[in-house]
Amino acid sequence: MKTLKTYLIVLLGAIALSSCSTDKTMIAKGVNLNNYEYASLVQTKNGHGTSTDIEIEPGVYDAIEATRLQMVGDRRIDDLSAEQKAKLVLAKYSATSTEKESTLSVSFEDYMTGKTVASCRASNRSAWTRQRDVDRAIRKLAGRIEKVWGK
Repeated sequence: MKTLKTYLIVLLGAIALSSCSTDKTMIAKGVNLNNYEYASLVQTKNGHGTSTDIEIEPGVYDAIEATRLQMVGDRRIDDLSAEQKAKLVLAKYSATSTEKESTLSVSFEDYMTGKTVASCRASNRSAWTRQRDVDRAIRKLAGRIEKVWGK
């Protein structure tokens, strides 16, 4: 009986932790993501340049590069034709990390209109270290980005 109570307490704790997840993907209504072929990772969304931002930038870049989108450096956007610019999304990311949780998000904005066409958010909590939380959140975010943009 005592083992059953312990099992139930652990199970309820796991359910509570997983239900607090802030992982989410949003796609704007009426947007055809198949129209986009290029992406550029531009300045961070929150603009603070925190150490967490610096840690995740390579992971976000790699996650987008692993999709069907062709990465374009932000300094090369002007080299694109008007037709290519119409197929470009700007990826802006933000990150927050505390001792308890790391949350990462990326919004994809249409280059021509500035409209957010998709956004992905992932978080991780309760890892042994903050770095492990960040690493796991990056992996979760990469999975969400791949689901939105495909390979």
